[in-house]
Amino acid sequence: MIPLRATQAAIALAVLLPAPAGASSSDVYRTEGGALRLVTTGLAGPDGTLRGAIEIALEPGWKTYWREPGSSGVPPQIDVSKSLNVSGAELHFPAPEWHEDSYGAWAGYGGSVTLPVTFSIPAPDRYSLIEADLFLGICEDICVPVHATLSVEPGSDPDNLLDRQFVDAAFARLPAPAGEDFGIVGADVSDDAVTIEAVLPANAADAQLFVAGSDGYVFGLPHRTEMAPGKAAFELPVMAKPKDGDGAASIAYTLVAGGKAASGEFQLP
Repeated sequence: MIPLRATQAAIALAVLLPAPAGASSSDVYRTEGGALRLVTTGLAGPDGTLRGAIEIALEPGWKTYWREPGSSGVPPQIDVSKSLNVSGAELHFPAPEWHEDSYGAWAGYGGSVTLPVTFSIPAPDRYSLIEADLFLGICEDICVPVHATLSVEPGSDPDNLLDRQFVDAAFARLPAPAGEDFGIVGADVSDDAVTIEAVLPANAADAQLFVAGSDGYVFGLPHRTEMAPGKAAFELPVMAKPKDGDGAASIAYTLVAGGKAASGEFQLP
């Protein structure tokens, strides 16, 4: 007899991951705790960019990581080096939430999520084959590393309206670009912390900051030190700094407040 939980999970994944309507999307890759597929808009634009989305359908109780997973997580990674006429791929991330387990607090998603991706196509008028090697971690009580190869021939089904709508919806759910009215407006670094000033929507009663370390910087959990109408301040512990160079870096962040999210970068030092 099939356990009830397994039956419910199978039904849920079948709804979330329908059979591909055409070659602009990959076959479904199934793994413990969930399933993955890659969907594209079908053709690259004249500028050589092709939009896609990686759907991560998770069974109830499973989670996955944001771009900065904390000290023990696995961030989503994509490698397209085995592809034809594809020179790069950039993952984009919806606003995450904070989670806590026996390993500590980490940023991620408490259920199914779709990660938009932008592919670079050097010759958009020629044949392309995407061989996307995807590596990520999904977690229930323990975390499972997942390595999947998702294959798409985007130009073989250029007019698939459902796939295009799916990708467009994934990009529409991304945080807005940070600006002067919503985002980080100041960052001062010391030996052990970064002091951050942020501007928020006027109605925001709470604010959360998610920061991704890069260029040799490793950060701890942001701690909000001030909350006032239209603004907030955070202290970001510095766990490690670049060993060489002047310490200059562009640090990616997502700020969530007032039911909205904005993403951008701030500069160090």
